[in-house]
Formats: sequence, structure tokens, C-alpha cells
Amino acid sequence: MPQVSSRSFRVWQRNRDVFLRLWKTDAIPVLIEPVVILGVMGLGLGRVVQDLEGQSYLEFIGPGVLAAYVMFAAVFENSWNSYVRMEVRRTFDAIIATPLSIEDVITGEILWGTTRALITGTVILVVLTVIGVVESATAILILPMAALQGFLFGSLAMTYTSKVPSVNAFNYLFSVFIYPMFMLSGVFFPLEELPRALQIVAWFLPLTPAVRVSQGLISGDMELIMLWSVLLMAAEALFFYSLALRFMRKRLIT
Repeated sequence: MPQVSSRSFRVWQRNRDVFLRLWKTDAIPVLIEPVVILGVMGLGLGRVVQDLEGQSYLEFIGPGVLAAYVMFAAVFENSWNSYVRMEVRRTFDAIIATPLSIEDVITGEILWGTTRALITGTVILVVLTVIGVVESATAILILPMAALQGFLFGSLAMTYTSKVPSVNAFNYLFSVFIYPMFMLSGVFFPLEELPRALQIVAWFLPLTPAVRVSQGLISGDMELIMLWSVLLMAAEALFFYSLALRFMRKRLIT
């Protein structure tokens, strides 16, 4: 970690420049999906689902969908996209041949995943505001939360990327971990509706605290548990970041 320097910004800048050239095909399709989810689930299924915890179904799932797609943005960027830059285009090898260290490269990659997460969170927050889901000015704190969440899931995805033997191995990441977490973290129904054993599992999933904090910030219902959720996410982010740096160094120098 001491080898991380401000030069990691150059990696972030390189990815940003590529994104600005390709944003119409790279960003718009990804941002359409959460809007469709909100429309189909919130407005469609919401007509047959009773109000949850004093909210309409759309109001209930809105914060969870935001948190989930912030996660997806960071994970997609630092899994498939980072792998392609590392193994297919050999971009990492080219950058490491410059004064940048391996840690600079990986940090820049994760910071770019964090940026993609922040962009996604901002767009969905605007959509939720327009359709009347946002109830409190505290919702603006969703933006630093999206950055923290993006750094956490970007680091987690990069840790996994450091170990995969081929691009097909990402199917396990999404099928076994990401998509089940999407369903079990309180996005579509209260955790209290799950069997006790699954509730315990859900509270160990890193998306669960992010959903809980998003719900509180958007509704304005602030609770002490939100502070603990943020601290937990920060600790997890540092843990996976350190793992990503260590494992990527081993992979790239052997």
C-alpha cells in the first residue's frame, strides 16, 4: 500500500477518456435497466402489493434499487472490464512499464469503478426525485454513500478478478454471489419476511447495510444503525482494497 501514489489518477484519467468517447454505448444501456426495474416492479407489481412499512411499494424499493445498481456499476467495471484491460488488451502491462506501480494501476482502476458507481447513483437519485420517491433533503448524502459503496464493491470485484483463470469465471461471481445478494439484501421486501436463518445470512452481505442506509437517507428516517452500517462498509472497503493490491501484485509479477 505505501507504493500507491497520486499517479494512480492517470489510470483513472485514461479510463475516463475512453468512457467519454464511448459513453453512448457504454453508459446509456446500463442506466436504462434500473429505470425499467422501477417502472415494472414499482408501478406494475406495486398495484397488487400492499403498502410496506407505511410506504407505497415504489417508495420502498426505490432506495434499494439505487443501492443495488450502484453495486452493479462498480462490480461490472472492476470485473469484466478490468479483466479485459488486464488480459486481453494488456493495458496493465503497458502502464506498468511507465513510472506507475502496480498499486497505482489497481487503485486507479478501483477509483474509476467508484466513479461509475457515483454516476449511476446520481442518475437514479434524479429519477427517484422526479417521480416523487425522495422525501427528505438528507437524500443528497446518497452521493458520498454511493462513492463509499462503489469503492467497496470495486475493491471486492478487483479482488475476485485477481484470481480468475478466465473470463468465464465471472459467471460464478454473478450467479453465486451478486444476484443472490441482490435478492436477499432487502431491496424488494423487508428482511423480517425472510426465515431467521436467511436473515442472519442477509446481514453478512455487504449490500444489506448499503440498502438500509439508502432507505433512511431518502425517507429522512435516520437511525443509529445507519452509522454502524457506514462504518462496517468502510472497514470492508479497506479490507478488500488491501487484498486487491496484494493479490494483483502477485498475479502481475508472476
